This record gives sequence, C-alpha cells and structure tokens, in this order.
Amino acid sequence: MEKGSSGSWPPVPGDFEVGDPSHPVAICTLGKKIEVSGNYAIIGTCKTENIGIERVIMNIVSNPSIRFLILAGPEVPGHLTGRSLKALHEFGVDSTNRRIINADGAIPYIENVPLEGVERFRKQIALIEMINVTESTSIAKASMDLESKNPGEYPEPPLWYDFRSASRKTKRRELKSDIAILPEYNLNLDPLTFTITKRSSKSVLSEHPTRVSVEVRETDSGTLLVGKEGP
Repeated sequence: MEKGSSGSWPPVPGDFEVGDPSHPVAICTLGKKIEVSGNYAIIGTCKTENIGIERVIMNIVSNPSIRFLILAGPEVPGHLTGRSLKALHEFGVDSTNRRIINADGAIPYIENVPLEGVERFRKQIALIEMINVTESTSIAKASMDLESKNPGEYPEPPLWYDFRSASRKTKRRELKSDIAILPEYNLNLDPLTFTITKRSSKSVLSEHPTRVSVEVRETDSGTLLVGKEGP
C-alpha cells in the first residue's frame, strides 16, 4: 500500500495503491476495495461525497498523465459518492455555496479544493461510469481498452494543493432540535450531547408506538444518525 506524502505523488494520503504514475487510467472502486490486475496509475476507494471526492480530485490534477477515471464498485449508501462524483464531473460546483450541482449525496460540498482545481479535474479526465460493477476482470478490461485511447498528457502543468480539511470548519447540516426516539414515552435524543431526555421535540421520527432505535456513527463527513427497526 502506497501513501501520498509531501513532495511525492500522490500528494494526498488515502486508501489506494499506486501502479504506474505515467499510465492514463485511474480507478475508483467507491465503497469496496477491489483487486484489479493489469496496468493503471492508481486504484482506491472513495466513501464520502465531500472529503473523499476532494482527495480524488487532488490526486488526479497533480498528475497530468491521468486522462481517464473509471468509477466502479458498489455505491455508498447515504453518501451516494459515485453519483455525487458523476454530478461534479458533469455539472461542476456552485461557486456561492460550494455544493456539487445536482448531487444526491447527503453532504456534497467541495470546500478544500479551489474552483480552478475542480474545473481542471472536469477538463482533464473522461469519466467512465461502471457504478456497482465489482467484477475485477470487467474493470481490468475497461482500463486496458482506455490505455489504447490515451490522448497524451494534459497540456497544462500539474496542480498541487495543501489538504487542510482537519483545520477547517465544514458547512454541514446541523440538527437544531431534539429527536423523538420513543414519542409514546416522551423520550428524546439531544443531538449535541447524545443524551436522552424528556424534553419536548420539534423533530418527530414517529407519531405512533415504534421499535425504531437510533445508532450514532462518526464518519469523515461528520456524525450520522442511523435509524434501525428492531425485531
């Protein structure tokens, strides 16, 4: 497993493996690590529709040799990372709020990559959609076919950016009121402290007796509350 570091390509670390940096094909397998034989510049996962996509952009625009991005593997539930990345390539990012235009993901914001980097990404690569394809032989064949169509290096210098997502405030949707966990018992979850109280709530999950519970999950994009129905 190779990791990016300052002064070397790829510049941004992540869950990926580097092949031949001069190869024209990058492969993103979204929510699952897939072993693919054959040649490629880089292959790895991308599980979030914000920071994950930012890492993909930075590692591609810093290498003009990459001209194709194969988008394969299983879609990531909730994040819809593949569909969000496809929307970014097709429509770009809203310059006012940095939201990926027409993206379906939960928090599809690109905040750590300048708009010029986003546009460079859109121009530099052709996106080959194979979302939900997990057969390694199919992905390898697509990469081999694209290699023969290599148009050559992108005719502009590489773009390198400092990745500082940890020190920046992300624009995420915040819950402003309690969540009713068991409305029939007036039990509510405080989204700030994750404590259960009997305070009134403006956010109701159910108006009837329910077996739904809420699981708190921490991800790169923030805190997710996942509802689960019991037996």
